[in-house]
Amino acid sequence: MTNTSKLSLIDAPQAEITPGKLGHKGGSNPKGESFGFTNFYMTRNGKPFIPVVGEFHFSRFSYLQWEEELLKMKAGGVHIVATYVFWNYHEEEEGVFDWSGSRNLRHFVDLCAKLDYPLILRIGPFCHGEVRNGGIPDWVFAKPLELRSNDPAYLQLARKLYREISKQIKGTMYQEGGPVIAVQLENEYMHSNAPNEAWGYTHGKFMTSGTEGTAHLAELRRIAEEAGIHPLFFTVTAWGGAAVPKEDFLPMLAGYAYTSWLPDQPASREFLYRDLHAVPMEPVDFDTRQYPVAYCEMAGGMQVSYKARPFVPAESIEAMTLVKLASGSNMLGYYMYHGGSNPIGKKTYMNEQFLPKITYDYQSPLGEFGRIRDSYDRIRSLSLFMETFGDCLAPMVTVLPEGQPDLDVLDTETLRWCVRQAEGRGFVFLNNFQDCVTMPDRTFRIELETSRGPVALPYEGEAVLASGTGAVLPFHLDLHGVSLISATAQLLTEVTTDEEQVVFFYAHTGLSPEYVVDKSSITNLATDDGTIKDHGQVYVVTPDAGKNGGVIFQTIEGKQVRFVTLTREQALQTYRLELWGQQTIVVSNCPLTVHNDQLVCTSKGKHSLDVSFFPAPLYEVHATAGQLGTAQMEGIFSKYALQLPEYKPEMTIAKPAEKTAVLEISPEWPAHVDDVWLEIDYDGDVAEAFLGGTLLTDNIHFGQTWHIGLKSSYNQLEKDKLHLSITPLRKGTVHTYINQAQIEVFEGVEIAVFHRIEAVPQYRTSLIALKK
Repeated sequence: MTNTSKLSLIDAPQAEITPGKLGHKGGSNPKGESFGFTNFYMTRNGKPFIPVVGEFHFSRFSYLQWEEELLKMKAGGVHIVATYVFWNYHEEEEGVFDWSGSRNLRHFVDLCAKLDYPLILRIGPFCHGEVRNGGIPDWVFAKPLELRSNDPAYLQLARKLYREISKQIKGTMYQEGGPVIAVQLENEYMHSNAPNEAWGYTHGKFMTSGTEGTAHLAELRRIAEEAGIHPLFFTVTAWGGAAVPKEDFLPMLAGYAYTSWLPDQPASREFLYRDLHAVPMEPVDFDTRQYPVAYCEMAGGMQVSYKARPFVPAESIEAMTLVKLASGSNMLGYYMYHGGSNPIGKKTYMNEQFLPKITYDYQSPLGEFGRIRDSYDRIRSLSLFMETFGDCLAPMVTVLPEGQPDLDVLDTETLRWCVRQAEGRGFVFLNNFQDCVTMPDRTFRIELETSRGPVALPYEGEAVLASGTGAVLPFHLDLHGVSLISATAQLLTEVTTDEEQVVFFYAHTGLSPEYVVDKSSITNLATDDGTIKDHGQVYVVTPDAGKNGGVIFQTIEGKQVRFVTLTREQALQTYRLELWGQQTIVVSNCPLTVHNDQLVCTSKGKHSLDVSFFPAPLYEVHATAGQLGTAQMEGIFSKYALQLPEYKPEMTIAKPAEKTAVLEISPEWPAHVDDVWLEIDYDGDVAEAFLGGTLLTDNIHFGQTWHIGLKSSYNQLEKDKLHLSITPLRKGTVHTYINQAQIEVFEGVEIAVFHRIEAVPQYRTSLIALKK
């Protein structure tokens, strides 16, 4: 039996692009670069733009490494940075503002300017962000005022805060030549609140979520502008029926599948397709057709809490990205994209109850100490697609096959798919991931009726979508003169050389790649790495996946266009970088950034690195550390092998008790070692790491290896030992007795044991190009 799904796009609606509610917003910087809006998408320099936004809280990371981390975000495909300004981090004591060190907002903003990185500031007064009191300082609760309201006493405090922030960011608005494009006032107003930690007597005491609707946001806007804060536009969190001003604010949405506030969360509907521009996930207080569908809090992970300890797989983050993109989202913002560590306050820890005191790792693509997770590569591969083809995708509407929005989340039988299209061309989106259940490998065939002719995916027979994966398959696209009727390979990116246009696709594991090309658009085609079949009016090309020569087309306009089909593994190792005078596609088995015209290569645990370039570097390539081999051709790529001297960190471990370990770690790292990571596997309830008697970080056990980066502690390791301590996990019964006092007696087993403590080096070298 053939598993065929059919959909007619003949009478499918087209996007009605209007200025919308934000068409008059936006603006240009002194260089003539611009941002703007329609009701459907954001624009950059006048073209449709689907940005990736990454949340990174500067005050939760060492300022000495901000630039390095921002460069990692940029290489990872993040187009816009977002950050909170937590009031209680900066004014823990009334009237005493601290903008020093890792609280130095101006330094962070200036680094964004240096790196040409647009920035969204979320300035409160209430932020939440899982900090103490949601960011409201303890001393505010001693005042006779109503929080999060238009109480004049509260507004006066907000005015002082905004004036202080304004002093820090003076002259940094986008139209002034700075990076700040938008500002968020408040957070989840009229929807959500935070625990009142200042109450202190019992858990479960929460602050108000607000009662004054858009009137309060209007007052905050007035005093922000009065203080000199004039961004291109304001943003507002809009989920859960939160208050949304009718003018000049971009409503932003959220999507979480794994949460720390629901210990037994059921399977999420976030992985089902819908038309978000017409029907949002939940009731909202704005006309969705007047604004682009924009996310500021799409889960990049989740913070583990004491009561709920979810593990967020990388597959889920990729799947949610694809589903939201397919469902019409034209701005994808990850919360968090970069984790961090809470600073220790002068009087207390700054965490929210039930969460770790220090770590805010969030299982994010870039973790607490900058550790790169698998989700980093998955987001980057999708960002490359959006960078390259977003102007084509952004105006396309979502078309849903019958029944897709109403599927049971536990349905493992029905193919999950939808289309984004405009005038008969577009993309088929497939999803085979769902939390809480395991989806089987899916055999499928999709047939579309379009105004440009029929499409079948695959051309003949059926294809297979592996369990836990998703795909974006193009149809009826004009790729530089090549009329691509359909493909079962996913578009990745492209690059232009003097001789040709090279379009990169990739083949999903288990999904055989093919290209169906209209004969009338080309005069010739050839490949040494696949097969070509003539089917009358079309050629069907079945390419070999890998770094090879690909398929070469000659268009009727006389242009040469090459399709290269990478493997899925290679696609996840692909970067598109401005490097040494040209735009370059780089495929590497190690993370990359570009800094001062050097290609910086880092590698955790591996001292043998491979880096491949297309086009080949114009100049001779050298390494600042290690031995760089001669370039070897691998298809169209120039591949360099790099060997760094192997290093084994010196570490001694003493265990005074089963639940305690004392580590002495040598800080005498060679120059090519950038960091040393502790990898700790243990059983227990929670664990803490102390250095010099101060809590460095902590960990709520959730079944994953605990990672601690030591770069920021490098100098202290020379004089202090690292102390690891486990609080036991109890399996048994607690009996409570009342005598002159309440007494608890535990009967059972206490589990607290270290299974592995290993020090792993992170290597670093840079490749530089020198004119011969």
